[in-house]
Amino acid sequence: MQTYSELTIETENELVQLLTTETWFYHGTQTPTVEDIQTSLHQGNYTNEGTKTFLINDENQTTIGMFRLFDLEDPTCLFDLRLKQQARGQNRGAHAVNWLTQYAFTNYPHLIRIEGHTRHDNLAMRKTFHNSGYVKEAYHRSAWPQNNELFDSVGYAITRTDWEQSTTTTIHDSVPF
Repeated sequence: MQTYSELTIETENELVQLLTTETWFYHGTQTPTVEDIQTSLHQGNYTNEGTKTFLINDENQTTIGMFRLFDLEDPTCLFDLRLKQQARGQNRGAHAVNWLTQYAFTNYPHLIRIEGHTRHDNLAMRKTFHNSGYVKEAYHRSAWPQNNELFDSVGYAITRTDWEQSTTTTIHDSVPF
């Protein structure tokens, strides 16, 4: 079973190792450098007043991924999730999304919703959102710049009410425009 540990100064090297030894095909920077991540750490992009980062560890306590919750001071927060290639396709992403959802709503009572976005062609993440009770709310054309290309992106969210009631409220918009 996987576990989650909040990023600390002592575990920053694990984050750097994770993010610089994998290719993150569906993320803005596919192959970040050690300098990129260290700079981002020093700028507070992984831990600050409104941002928390957690390492995802497997049953052997090996780091297999991470997620970052951000905009935690707002009524709507967002997250970034990354799993090593070897850890994908094992329902670990859904486990992480369910865990971070419970963590965010439990520890931040002012949150009314949690959002996540992915490239339109990241079918595994789209399935993870769906299987975790998140509802597809947006489709953004040419909104994801990566490697000098523009990709479409898809936005998903879960509301506190749906989470508390263990339900999924689908969107019914009858307006044709």
